[in-house]
Amino acid sequence: MKSVWITDLRTREMQEASAWLAEQGWQVISSPQGLCLWAEEELRVFLEPWRDTLAGVIHPAPPPFQSPLETTDEAQEARARDEGPMAAWCVTKVCGEIFRGKGDGTIIYVSSVHAEKPMGYGTLFSAGCGAVQMLNREVSQDYGPDGVRCYFVQRGPSADDPDLRSDLTPFYYGTSFRYPSRRMPEADQLNPLLGFLLTPAAAPLIGSDLRADGGMTMYYGQRVPVPRESPTFMPPPKRFAADQAPKEKAPEERVALVTGSGKGVGAGIARVLCAAGIRCVVTCNSNPALAEETLQGIRKRGGDAILVQADVSDPEQARGMVQAAVEHYGRLDILVNNAAMQYNRFVDQYDLDTLRKLWEINFGGYWRMIRAALPYLRQSPLPRIVNIGSVHGKRPTCFDAGYAMTKGAIKMLTREAAIELLPENIPVICISLGGARIEFKTGNPPFLNSRPKETANPQLRGGIRLVMPEEVGETVLHLCSEAGEAMTGDCIRIDCGQMLR
Repeated sequence: MKSVWITDLRTREMQEASAWLAEQGWQVISSPQGLCLWAEEELRVFLEPWRDTLAGVIHPAPPPFQSPLETTDEAQEARARDEGPMAAWCVTKVCGEIFRGKGDGTIIYVSSVHAEKPMGYGTLFSAGCGAVQMLNREVSQDYGPDGVRCYFVQRGPSADDPDLRSDLTPFYYGTSFRYPSRRMPEADQLNPLLGFLLTPAAAPLIGSDLRADGGMTMYYGQRVPVPRESPTFMPPPKRFAADQAPKEKAPEERVALVTGSGKGVGAGIARVLCAAGIRCVVTCNSNPALAEETLQGIRKRGGDAILVQADVSDPEQARGMVQAAVEHYGRLDILVNNAAMQYNRFVDQYDLDTLRKLWEINFGGYWRMIRAALPYLRQSPLPRIVNIGSVHGKRPTCFDAGYAMTKGAIKMLTREAAIELLPENIPVICISLGGARIEFKTGNPPFLNSRPKETANPQLRGGIRLVMPEEVGETVLHLCSEAGEAMTGDCIRIDCGQMLR
């Protein structure tokens, strides 16, 4: 008899799935009390008796929860990290080893529409969903040729979910009426889909995002028999009023903090901002010599900048960067989150400590810097937060699953922060960056990925051009202008057409 492991039975949805699959002839394995899903060796020991029969695993996201930017602490961030992305990665790695050895097996991530739709005050939950969405895509590429089928199911709100209503979005208000069926889905409605995905017949869908939300996120309205008045909207900013005389541009007085700006893309952003008259805090962690060269180059061209060395994964050092900016310049108007690491490792090459370190730099660093900067951004007449993400927050690469997970999380961090800070008029934007021409990647990670010869097109016209750091800087400069305000919550792709090839 084939067995399937449902890793978490806390929700009635998964309890119903367990009973239904047992009726269909599956031997359902449930996690024992106290099993730590983010402890790799513990999972291996637990699954050893089931190795011969295990054919599938269903891994639901942890229950949704609220996590506002300013009231969520480091302990909550660590718990969300471990119960969300780290647990999904450990389950994937351990079960993937079993399935690859057999040449057959299915991994189903039952997640949420909040992998793409912000929930309002749910930063950490949404980030975790976005990260696992990218894990699914990466593993499908890496393990797919070995017979492992992976799917990502985005379920909509359930009647069993806690009350997550927010005054920033109507998403959870009148939930049942937002489904075209005009009722909340039953707890057992996913069962036939899960049963189908566990069969080889679902193989053409490998790597897919399956939005099983009953059409809720597409619902906008319904037909009425008589015309209705058009909806009313807030008035536009006064600077766009037709009768307003153009005003002279005031001298630039704003201050920007750009993390990871000692070299590479961050340095290009700092150079462009300083050339426009914005004062900059250049920051670095592991390459102070290059950062000093960047600083001197900016000053030589008449720019005003200082250099701070700090590690964004350390809460105290993250706050220290912001304090250094405010102590030196008296203000902070722009935060550009750019500092990141990329190890170029496959799923089975990561250990948990390394993956956590990557998460705490690439996602945790962005989250910490936003929290530290907020009190000062609120005082700015033209505040901005720009997160440098990656095209690999959407498109898999099959050379660093951990990196792609963090970039998927940054996509959702941007959307959650944008909706949370909308009432305070603090725009938050993400740049999905393609390959850029930089000095080197920190640590000089090896690149162990090649395109199969049979996929190469010798007749392809035109080469692929890398993005220049200053081109990213010019976009950041526009986003930080008055005209960039409307872009809040957006993810802008800058890749010289690389993803179109």
